[in-house]
Amino acid sequence: MYELLSGEAQARIDREKFMERYEAIAEQATITGIGFQVRPPASPEKEEASVLVIVTIHTSFFGDIVQENVIPLAKEAVVLPASPGPRPKSRQEWRVQWSPSLIFRELDGRTLVRFLPKVPRRGGIYDRKGRELAVDAQVAVIGIVPDLIQDKEGVIAALSEALNLPEGEVRAKVEADLPSYYFIPVKTLPYGIPAGEVQKFRDMVELGVLVREETLRVYPQGSMAAHTVGYMMEVTAEQLQKPAAKGYREGDKVGAFGLEEQMEEVLAGERGGTLAAITPEGTTARTIAEKPARPGKDIYLAIDLDVQKTAEAALGERVGSIVVMDPRDNSVLALASYPRFDPNAFIRGLTQAEFDSLMNDERKPFLHRPLLATYPPGSTFKVVTTAAGLERGGFSPGSTIHCSPVWTGLGPDFPKNNWQTVDRGYLTPAQGLMASCNPVFYEMALALDQIDENILPEFARAFGYGRPTGINALDEAPGVVPDPQWKKENRGEPWYSGDSVNMGIGQGFLLVTPLQIANAYSAIADGAVLREPMLIKKIAEPWSAAIQEFTAQEINPLPVSPGTLEAIREGLAMVIQDPGGTSYQVFAGAPVDAAGKSGTAEDLAFGSDHVFFVAYANRSAPSIVALAALEEGESGSREAGPMVRRILESYVSGTSASP
Repeated sequence: MYELLSGEAQARIDREKFMERYEAIAEQATITGIGFQVRPPASPEKEEASVLVIVTIHTSFFGDIVQENVIPLAKEAVVLPASPGPRPKSRQEWRVQWSPSLIFRELDGRTLVRFLPKVPRRGGIYDRKGRELAVDAQVAVIGIVPDLIQDKEGVIAALSEALNLPEGEVRAKVEADLPSYYFIPVKTLPYGIPAGEVQKFRDMVELGVLVREETLRVYPQGSMAAHTVGYMMEVTAEQLQKPAAKGYREGDKVGAFGLEEQMEEVLAGERGGTLAAITPEGTTARTIAEKPARPGKDIYLAIDLDVQKTAEAALGERVGSIVVMDPRDNSVLALASYPRFDPNAFIRGLTQAEFDSLMNDERKPFLHRPLLATYPPGSTFKVVTTAAGLERGGFSPGSTIHCSPVWTGLGPDFPKNNWQTVDRGYLTPAQGLMASCNPVFYEMALALDQIDENILPEFARAFGYGRPTGINALDEAPGVVPDPQWKKENRGEPWYSGDSVNMGIGQGFLLVTPLQIANAYSAIADGAVLREPMLIKKIAEPWSAAIQEFTAQEINPLPVSPGTLEAIREGLAMVIQDPGGTSYQVFAGAPVDAAGKSGTAEDLAFGSDHVFFVAYANRSAPSIVALAALEEGESGSREAGPMVRRILESYVSGTSASP
């Protein structure tokens, strides 16, 4: 292209500068290609010293920029390739009288092309009652300007006391090797701090202290629901190379975890910008192209901040999770996971020590346990075995099975112990749930295996195990429902009756997430239809009245007849309300009419037992399902049960409205 320039143009700009300018402008303008059309001359028979062209500049950000331009030409003698003879031959050829206006007609010799981004308001994340979980907000940044400081020691002492910072930390800011006219931030004050607290820093202006207002992403609830809400981080170099960068620049922040990441396009809106010719002084000489910004949409969750607080307080510092749902509409009221983190730390910037502490924590503080941690479900799975046994195994609600201390259904060489050492006699399936008697479910699972070894896995999948629940917005683990084909493909072994027996009490290769358990019990509590959990209730456009509302989508009816469902519900009620129930003592005197199930699961790979408790209330009209899952424990009833009781009592006593 440079070879087509006239000699005069080449004298004004050398090859390297020419190439650099085109490449820099292509980057600023996000140019992906160029098309053109040459207009025929008005008088074809007459030579013209210019060419009229229509140029279509394709850009990834602004779309197509169409410009009509005139290319001035000059006829010059061009030396032909060497030929025999003492005198080189030449001929007259047209060359381009180049100037910057041939890149964009708005350019001249002084101006430069610059992309000026317009960053829209990022959408907020709110709970079901409109309370803030993540918002763009004005915060006060306290800083100093060295040129204004007259008493260095005085300002260090004053800021150290007022900001409750070590004197050495403030001194490092004051003595930073930066231009003396810079505003040097010392500390960002928390969002929502009273105006009077900010004013005392404004009153320090004579010391050289200034207050600057900045718009930042803030998380008013701190670590509350942090795994669900997520956090933002600076855009990576790899992300900037992708077409989906959509106007992001180095230093911009994007969603990097949780809803902030998964719903990035909804929350971020659409960035706008101006492509302009800028003078060396920094003023805009002419506008080349513009794209308006579109603000992000607001997301309203089904989460109830009051329930979330209760769940996190109940969980305390036990490694594990709590899931709370409303079975009436299958909305998610709380997702608690511990350990957790403060998303505000990612906005202010983590120190290396803080980052290393989080990354090296063996408890995995970034694991969203309700959705991504998988465990054997233990006795919480016995409702599935009951359903399969009554529907396909030849058992009825009135059948009785011996609850002995030792079960030898696989033969005398393969005895399996009950968790109790006493003989409970003959129990119905509902009573088996009440006592969580392993032999009852061993017997059912063996009978199912002898009919068809795929029956129990099929029922497990019908209750939502072995696949994502479909919660709207977040990633989740599918878990594992083993069957003969799975074992052959993954273990290279055949399926044995012992595999079905182990699965019957929620052990073996079976792996589930806490959310899957809670979702299955939500279906048992209300309607016997498995649905997708609803986390996002609605998405609203702040610039209009448009609202997109969501409901829990049905997946499939549970494979249970009314009689089977009644037997399961009866057994779950007796767990809590019958003196022979495993959790009777835990719920003694409770003001709620609850039904539920405990579970303890061995996990050889994990190295400790996991414990669970799941329950719903009130039985006549369930409005809440709560599940607690602890990664280390001895008894689901004694350890997770009180957590669930606390949540049920708090919710039932404080709610009377429909969802």
